[in-house]
Amino acid sequence: MKRFSLTSVSNNRGFTLIEILIAITILAFMTMGVVSITQNAADTMDRTTVLNKNNLQIETALSRFEWDFSQIYSPLYFSSVLNLSSADQFGNSNDRDADGRDDNTGKQIAPATPVSPQLQEYYQRLIQRFEQNQHFGSVSREGLPIPRFYSPDKTIFEFFTSSNRRKMENTKQSHFAWVRYSLGEALKRDDDEEKSAEIPPGLKTLVRYYSADDPYDDKRIDPEDVERVKAAVLLENVESLEFQYWNPTSRKWDSSLTSIAGGESLLRGVRLLITWYDSTGYKRSVSRIYRNHWPMEVPQDTAAPAATAGGATAGAAGGTTAGADGGDTTGTDDGDTN
Repeated sequence: MKRFSLTSVSNNRGFTLIEILIAITILAFMTMGVVSITQNAADTMDRTTVLNKNNLQIETALSRFEWDFSQIYSPLYFSSVLNLSSADQFGNSNDRDADGRDDNTGKQIAPATPVSPQLQEYYQRLIQRFEQNQHFGSVSREGLPIPRFYSPDKTIFEFFTSSNRRKMENTKQSHFAWVRYSLGEALKRDDDEEKSAEIPPGLKTLVRYYSADDPYDDKRIDPEDVERVKAAVLLENVESLEFQYWNPTSRKWDSSLTSIAGGESLLRGVRLLITWYDSTGYKRSVSRIYRNHWPMEVPQDTAAPAATAGGATAGAAGGTTAGADGGDTTGTDDGDTN
């Protein structure tokens, strides 16, 4: 029979108090490190989420404008205004100079054949149809109505576009639509909704109005006509908004369409400048340049040779400057977006 040994029991000692305190201290430091790393990761995730949300709002708004403006429509981009005094029997204008040569090619062309009285009357009625129209000013030599772009001040831009996409079949809507970008009143929110104290009161919203049910309507878009005009708020807390238009004559940006020759029916580029506050109360500014017919024109602030008919000279002259100063969505951003 095995005897119980007091010596073996006395050698199996436990941890002392000092060893337990040291272990607890080490474990506390490790726990604090894990908690700190976890908290920093959570804070970083929250900041990134808010930043991405703010960036998504401005990029969505600018992308919506780019989609509309890239498909701005006017027959003058590919044709000319109907001139009955120089139209032949088919309604085509012969642009002849004093020597009987074509203004564009320089080739000798035969004089135009006068139109018949019936065709003359038809053209007159077609022109009169759009003379008193707020949306259209005249017709092209093919008989297509020429839209009249509208910008009564620097915060409003209304134009004709083919960007409308019907979401439902057999909808009484056209692919053509009039769209209007302007400032609207701030949205009414619930009292429970939190808002940064850094955001000043009295700010506006960037609103997109569009009307596609009858694109050949005679009247301008009325933001108060909720039955015919649809509105969508693209960006909140907007402090300022400005549209500038490329003047190919002076090769500068102009805030007035009427000061540009043919600017109300023919645009080569638009620059959008907007300042707003994000959800954290940080003030941000963006300047973007949009072009609709590249490389026929290269909107840029510096002086450059005029573009040729094929755009080769414009492309060469624009080169690097176009990428830094005239890109479709290229611009400077004082905030966090690109």
